[in-house]
Amino acid sequence: MFKNLKSLFIKEDEVKPMEEQAINSDASPITEENISAESVATAEVETQNLEEFVNPEDVDVTGEVSEKFMNILLGAINKNNQEGFDYIEFKQSLQSLGKMEMDEKTKIQSAFAMAKTMGATKPKLIETANYYLSILEKESGKFNSAVSNQVGKQVNSKKEKQKDIQLSIENKRKQIEKLTNDIKQLEIENTNMSKGIASSEVKVLKTKNDFEITYSLLKQKIHKDIELIEKYTS
Repeated sequence: MFKNLKSLFIKEDEVKPMEEQAINSDASPITEENISAESVATAEVETQNLEEFVNPEDVDVTGEVSEKFMNILLGAINKNNQEGFDYIEFKQSLQSLGKMEMDEKTKIQSAFAMAKTMGATKPKLIETANYYLSILEKESGKFNSAVSNQVGKQVNSKKEKQKDIQLSIENKRKQIEKLTNDIKQLEIENTNMSKGIASSEVKVLKTKNDFEITYSLLKQKIHKDIELIEKYTS
């Protein structure tokens, strides 16, 4: 069912395969046990393999449609698939007409005619399409919450620690010569902390942007279907 659901919304050339994405990641494969936006957001940030010292301005963190996040979002829809003939089944009907030589209007109307024989109505199709959009919205909320937690864990806490280190350096510079060795050690620690912060910022931003691009594509496709249903059915 999940594989069929995936084919309803995404073409193979629209998403970057997980095998290719895994080149820069040691994350565990998505399974039924870990397929959630928050768990994968955390895993993506923590396992991305980046050089120890990176400048966020020098790294491309442009978001792209991710198969991993597409699986998460569609998995949420799959788990919440309502019984009976609804938007998902209507989408399947449209797909079955895909290879026939029909214009878009005819396909929509033909699929809707089939849907009506199954007890579906235009309001029901739109209502259930919006229901699945709400499922996606919930997953987006979970993801953003997880990313915020990662910002606190991976970035902000290190920045706070760095501030303390810098203050300690400034104070110790005012002390007598015997503190010189302490200052040197803190300078080394401060440099290492800067490396960790830069790396963490890139991980969080890349993960967030991958999700947002994937989420936007899927949301756009459902909105397009709603428009077509509104336009071509009565």
